[in-house]
Amino acid sequence: MRNLSFLKLPRAGIDTIITFILILAILILTLILLGLLREYLKTKKLKNYFFKEARDRGLTEQEAQVLWNYSLKLGRDPFLTLEFKAPFEKVVDLYLKLDPNADEKIIQNMRIKLGFDYVPYFVPLVSTKDIELFQPAKLYTESKESFEVALFDKDEKYMYWAVIDKKGIPAVKGKKVTISFVRKGDGIYKFEGIVEDIYTENGKTILKIPHTFELTRYQRREYTRVEVEIPVKVGISTENKTEWLKGEIVDISAGGAKVCIPLSEYQQEIQPMTKLNLKFSLAGKEFNLKATVINVYPRRHTTCYGVKYEDIKPEDQKFIHDFVKKEQQKLAQILVKNKG
Repeated sequence: MRNLSFLKLPRAGIDTIITFILILAILILTLILLGLLREYLKTKKLKNYFFKEARDRGLTEQEAQVLWNYSLKLGRDPFLTLEFKAPFEKVVDLYLKLDPNADEKIIQNMRIKLGFDYVPYFVPLVSTKDIELFQPAKLYTESKESFEVALFDKDEKYMYWAVIDKKGIPAVKGKKVTISFVRKGDGIYKFEGIVEDIYTENGKTILKIPHTFELTRYQRREYTRVEVEIPVKVGISTENKTEWLKGEIVDISAGGAKVCIPLSEYQQEIQPMTKLNLKFSLAGKEFNLKATVINVYPRRHTTCYGVKYEDIKPEDQKFIHDFVKKEQQKLAQILVKNKG
């Protein structure tokens, strides 16, 4: 047989193996460091861009730093805090909870600069911080008692509800209560909280309750609506004849409208469930709709009626829906410009 010893591979010495392992470790470590460096540079670039964007919106270096730091702690995109109210409120809430030296004035200034201090009626509330002062509400105790209250004051951590019910003061300190209120043009809201303190200020009994994001919302109407000023002819049928009255549509939706008729035009009050005819022009289109009175809102010089359309054609309903949507978009743009 031939001698095949020349085909044997040379054995690597211990020094060669150690050298190879060191080179491999250095290569892996270099790749890791390059990855970390790339991520650092990417983060630094994003941070620089974020701070520039924040400065353009009027925020100070300190304010931008708060949003940047606590967005990262929360795992949120910091840029969203500059654009949208919900992530902004979540981030500043974390700042209040984690920073023992948190400055509420900084939050209030940022909210104003970013245009988050006002919530349009067609935008749902994010937290109890968005409830307007003097908002009336019902407070329910665990024993099912109810009391009339109104939002007297608020800061970044607490809301202060004044008891306006004449029947007494609820014994609810340290206990859970439920508060429910109606937000005009939006819906019914409900939330729960623990009453941390009860005190008297200027003769008013005040309940101190922490803010919460846990708001339950019930939309009162199937369709959103916008405020308008549209002349309308209102037809009331009596004894085989129709009496036409001059009025004004003050808000409208794809499902109904609020129609106001001056007392000088018609002194009687139209009863609920009365059938009406409505003739009006909307965005260049003429409408002749049947409607039913659902609600009555008496005023000093006029009476307004919430009416629901009956047997409205799909194309007419879509036209009104599109009109409402466009008007809301216009209003939102105006609000953004005013805040800018």
